[in-house]
Amino acid sequence: MIKPKTDLEIALAHRVKPPIQGAFEEQQAAVIRLLADPKTHGVEFVHRIDTPISHVFIAGSRTYKLKRAVKRNFVDYSTLEKRKTMCEREIDVNIVYAPQIYKGVVPIVRTVKGLQLGGQGEAVDYAVEMSTFDPEQAFDRLANAGALDVVHIRRLADTVARLHTAAPMMRRYGGSGEVGETIEQVAGAIAEAPAGSRLAKEVAAWQAAAEPALAALARQIDTRKRHGFVRRCHGDLHLGNICLFNGVPTLFDAIEFSERIASIDILYDLAFAVMDLLHRGMLAHANVLVSRYLNVTRDYSGLALLPLFVSLRASVRAMVAASNDDTDIGWQEARARLEFATNCLDLRPRPHLIAIGGLSGSGKSTLAQAIAPELPGLCGAVAIRSDVCRKRLFKTSPEEPLALDAYTPEVSTRVYRIMQKDAARALRAGVSVILDATFIDGDEGRSIERIAESAGADFSGFWLSLDLDVLQARIGMRGADASDATPAVAAAQRKRVTVSPAWTVLDAVGTPEEVAKKALEVLSVQVRAST
Repeated sequence: MIKPKTDLEIALAHRVKPPIQGAFEEQQAAVIRLLADPKTHGVEFVHRIDTPISHVFIAGSRTYKLKRAVKRNFVDYSTLEKRKTMCEREIDVNIVYAPQIYKGVVPIVRTVKGLQLGGQGEAVDYAVEMSTFDPEQAFDRLANAGALDVVHIRRLADTVARLHTAAPMMRRYGGSGEVGETIEQVAGAIAEAPAGSRLAKEVAAWQAAAEPALAALARQIDTRKRHGFVRRCHGDLHLGNICLFNGVPTLFDAIEFSERIASIDILYDLAFAVMDLLHRGMLAHANVLVSRYLNVTRDYSGLALLPLFVSLRASVRAMVAASNDDTDIGWQEARARLEFATNCLDLRPRPHLIAIGGLSGSGKSTLAQAIAPELPGLCGAVAIRSDVCRKRLFKTSPEEPLALDAYTPEVSTRVYRIMQKDAARALRAGVSVILDATFIDGDEGRSIERIAESAGADFSGFWLSLDLDVLQARIGMRGADASDATPAVAAAQRKRVTVSPAWTVLDAVGTPEEVAKKALEVLSVQVRAST
């Protein structure tokens, strides 16, 4: 099912004026009756959804989306030819994201017996044909029900990263100037909205934070534009436009009507989903989304921009809420969104580099995942895992096993260098990092310590200590995992361990929660000691 979006959300988020009402819809009345009739589809019931720019008809296993015959300042569907062109464009754009959902364009034709969906005859309108999916499988519904699993988020991150990597560069668009226009447009729109008079203080606070943040980041934003980080993206990547289709995270309803709106920095595209998770209090999910995505793209320098991009996405939601005709409801939601947007820009903690070492099976990745969201910052600390870096180096999925020749000393050296480079970039961007690797060689640990020092970051190292038989038992119980280690590998590692004296040896006996609590207590003491 298609989740409606409002004209104001689309228009004002992307630097255009409020929509202009058209006078073209009467000509579609007969087409709407046809598509709303269960007999047209051979079903018992058709569920109809009306949005400001579309009519959607859910008829059993098929859904049909009709462009409304309207002309607005950001879309023009006022003629038959324009509606046909945009239906075709919607298929072209979205088939990249969801080929299993988007089926094609179907004409509504006039025959001697009247209007008909598909077939031969004079075309009087066109509809986008889609496979129907369970609306309860949309990520926003799953999140609200507490059913959005971290596994779903990992798969989503892989999907978005793959699509962003393959997306065409769009150097005509983007840049700090457009970001500045967005801030100005959103602030102005909220002020003019029904609830705007009650939000003056919150708007002023957000704008006072957003404009200096943009000024500090303008050069980097423009540099990224020149280097190809502005791409033809989804453009509307909130949780309501992501679903599980046949068990696979699937993006749908991408922006098709404006290349300008969809041609954005790839991290601004990702920021919509990040913002949705954070605003729901799903910090652990947001942390996994960002960390896993960056494992693929290695865009760690771009982390400096994420607070501003998330803030912008939240401010757009505030603008939509402020436009609610029920000003009490609109005011309350808009105020919460604006406060969230402002708080995103106030988070400037000193970055912290945390290294977690230990033999295979000692619980390094479990500990990293547990403490990463607990560290200061927008999404906590980004986790960089050696096993995942190795898989990416060989262009495979983290859960796909590698051959033995991927585990030579030479390859391991390359993996550690990649981790060090990525960690340094993230630290310079002001974000804490957790490095997850065996670190059985003390020299490797000392090189990590030097990276923290050169970046002006705090450093903490943990060595997880556990009996060999327990380690080996854990390895034997693993399911699909990025680690290919066997019990024999853990035994061989044990013979080569040298731990840096600056690291804390942490007893890894206990539940994951108990081990995480021990680590966080040590971190708290070490951070206080360094300040």
